[in-house]
Amino acid sequence: MKCVAIGTAILAFLIGLRAAHLWYQASKVGAHPFWEHDGRIEPVDPTLASQHMIVALNVAAQESGALNRHAAIWTAFSVAASAASALFGAFA
Repeated sequence: MKCVAIGTAILAFLIGLRAAHLWYQASKVGAHPFWEHDGRIEPVDPTLASQHMIVALNVAAQESGALNRHAAIWTAFSVAASAASALFGAFA
């Protein structure tokens, strides 16, 4: 039973590392306007440039949100594996 507890503790650690990596990726998402992606110059019209920047911010928020959602799910699995490890260790 001790081997199972150790195994689930290692599993919880690895799952937690995956969650931390996803949260790190979510923190690094940047807003890049379309003119940067296409190799074009920034629009001269300030209204159009602002609209492009707003769209870029929305896209970045969606990407970051998706990564945060996945990180939260991985964290929940890590907590469940950690609790299982504690239970296996207590009853060993």
